[in-house]
Amino acid sequence: MPTLDWTVAGENAAGHARPDVVHLINPLWDSNGGGDWRTYEMYRMLGRHCPVHIWSGFSPATDFAKRCPVRLIRPWLGRFPIGGTFIFVGAYFRMGHWFKASFPRRIILIYNTFQPDRLEKAIRRLGAWHRAPVELVYTSPLLRKLSSYPGRVIESPIDIARFVPRSAAPRDAARFRVGRLSRDITTKHHERDREVYSALAAAGVEVRIMGGTCLRDRVGGSAAPALLAAGAEPAVDFLQDLDCFYYRTSDQWLEAYGRVVFEAMACGLPVVCGRRGGYADYIVHGVNGFLFDSTEQAVSLILRLRDDPALRLRVGRAARLTVESMYRGSAWQQKQTFFLSFPEPQRA
Repeated sequence: MPTLDWTVAGENAAGHARPDVVHLINPLWDSNGGGDWRTYEMYRMLGRHCPVHIWSGFSPATDFAKRCPVRLIRPWLGRFPIGGTFIFVGAYFRMGHWFKASFPRRIILIYNTFQPDRLEKAIRRLGAWHRAPVELVYTSPLLRKLSSYPGRVIESPIDIARFVPRSAAPRDAARFRVGRLSRDITTKHHERDREVYSALAAAGVEVRIMGGTCLRDRVGGSAAPALLAAGAEPAVDFLQDLDCFYYRTSDQWLEAYGRVVFEAMACGLPVVCGRRGGYADYIVHGVNGFLFDSTEQAVSLILRLRDDPALRLRVGRAARLTVESMYRGSAWQQKQTFFLSFPEPQRA
């Protein structure tokens, strides 16, 4: 991640006082959850510039408990964040009454899943308890478009020094491998994905799905894809062993951003994704990835990539450059500086 430059000790590049402490609040209960990983990456990123603490009111997943110190919110013991900047990563978990006694100087709510009712409740609840206004951050342009509240778009941070293309040359068509990863729940998979996998198997294409054990009743037989539990392999290793990344979620679940899509792009993979999702605003069809509207289009695009290694290489390289442009440079620095400063004080 890029380093932010401070002009004066205690101030950021805009001349605003930087926070004495940042509190990140998220359950961290799912080692494969996008919001959980966003919390961890923000901890790493912002922690380079000021003290940062992660707080959870739940038992954090073992993976996160090993990676970083997680402070458990226990109001009856007087353990909860107080003062500084509060960043709630997500509106999908319960915000306890301890917040009434926390006296934050700044309140930021990151809206990262399409749940309008929970967003409404969170804004109302947080805004009622303190004088500091609730500043809203959307994880994608799509979420901002679907909401009536003002706010800025700041994407979920990804460690693009870890998610990198494999060094091996592209495999030939006979060894072409397609895959995807996600949380292991049915809403992360489209109702017609079985048809995609069947068509690919008939064409001799190997398919691996990490986070796919929930599909055992949907797909089966000798031509079934390899179904792995979520987190069965390190995400980087899994992605680097693919030639193409496929992604589409259920009609019952709107993918607000699609962090895994950008991790795949960072690994230099051509991505073939359903058009309905927050990631679609970043994909230029045929340039840095592919978008489809139907099952038939998805199969056709994947087979086209199988048969054209040069196309695979060109689109994969463009995908990597896209992610680099998103997470490097002055624009990304400015987005992160937003979390590291206090707004100008209001004058009477």
